[in-house]
Amino acid sequence: MSSLSKDSKILIVGGGTFGLSTAWHLVRNGYSKVTVIDRHPLPSQDSAGYDLNKIFRTEYSDSLYSKLGHEARAAWLEEEVLKGCYAETGYIFAVKGDNKKSLENWQAAVDNSIKQGVKFDKLEKPEDFVAKAPVLNGPLKGWRGVYNAKAGWTHALNAMKAVYADCLRLGIRFVTGPSGTMGNLIQGEDGEVLGVEAEDGTRHLADRVILACGGWMDSVIDTKGQCLAKAWCLVHIQLTEEEAAKWKGMPVINNRMLGYMFEPDAEGRQLKIAPHSVGYTHYVSPGKSFPRAKSSYPSDGIPTEAKEGIRELLRDTLPDLADRPFGYERMCWDADSKDAHFLITDHPEHRNMYIAGGASAHGFKFFPIIGNHIMQLLEGRLEPELKEAWQWRPWQQIKQDTSRPDLPNVDLRDVEGWNNERVARL
Repeated sequence: MSSLSKDSKILIVGGGTFGLSTAWHLVRNGYSKVTVIDRHPLPSQDSAGYDLNKIFRTEYSDSLYSKLGHEARAAWLEEEVLKGCYAETGYIFAVKGDNKKSLENWQAAVDNSIKQGVKFDKLEKPEDFVAKAPVLNGPLKGWRGVYNAKAGWTHALNAMKAVYADCLRLGIRFVTGPSGTMGNLIQGEDGEVLGVEAEDGTRHLADRVILACGGWMDSVIDTKGQCLAKAWCLVHIQLTEEEAAKWKGMPVINNRMLGYMFEPDAEGRQLKIAPHSVGYTHYVSPGKSFPRAKSSYPSDGIPTEAKEGIRELLRDTLPDLADRPFGYERMCWDADSKDAHFLITDHPEHRNMYIAGGASAHGFKFFPIIGNHIMQLLEGRLEPELKEAWQWRPWQQIKQDTSRPDLPNVDLRDVEGWNNERVARL
């Protein structure tokens, strides 16, 4: 393997959250020959980050991600390029009912956050929730929670657009369309990776190749079962001007047993809501799941059971909206690891190639900083704790993070009330 220098040719496959962040950090640290390829114009519409908003939180049962969360928060607040892309509206982290495992996991995340210096207000009865979010007028029966004032949401799409524009300004080369669609790895002796051949035959040669393919990771390289393409559902509800004004500034509300919602979008008055129901997979062969992205399958909606989960959340919180039509539906695909740790590592069999994936539906909050850690991996100076957690690990999973719901994998072919007739059986 050739030594890494600022003049090394670095090829990033994928212009989503991890790929774009990596390109941005590389060019800002003096790397002069960075190329990003993606089948779509940037920001890539297939990226999980191509979204109205994402939760920003530091509540993790694993201190590793709590620490990264605090690092990321500083970047969201301080990076001039990202001004206006982070809304610190506050964050309600709640549970409902008495499911023992869910309660234990929720409590573990809260306890660890307290150790990290997060200050919470306890919410023990419905009026406590209404005090923090006066827009709530549902029963909130059985809800318990905490409120963190130093959290909120990120405007994901605007953040990606801003960083993309800065990358263009700084000289990053972007290739899209058939010339930017990965076909095959170009390999030399002993599996050494020399670059990528695109769908149209274009050869992108490089000294280092970073695969940042999101939910498509297993379609370009065998991850040995470490990454599974999984979809989470979301909808938008159109609000009136009066409703949007009334709900402006409401905290993010995340009930880990039901789902989560954000304040309305200031421009389009869209209220985004997502259920905590299941993680949907689309198997194309035993053990391999590939995305059904909206760009390729525009007629796909979301399963009926996911819609009902959203309406249950609304009945508890905003019952006036419980029967409101959904104006937009999307299945948001990401690469999910079994332990929710990222997969950011060199490949054990292919020299010069690195994996940057496994975001597991909680990666976007780290958008301003994750590329820096991927750059550190290339330079051989990634922190030992991160290197161990994000290593290539087909033989085992390390430490399960329990701050997100324990979602089962559900094969879309087995889901009723959805376009499952479009999904071929194995």
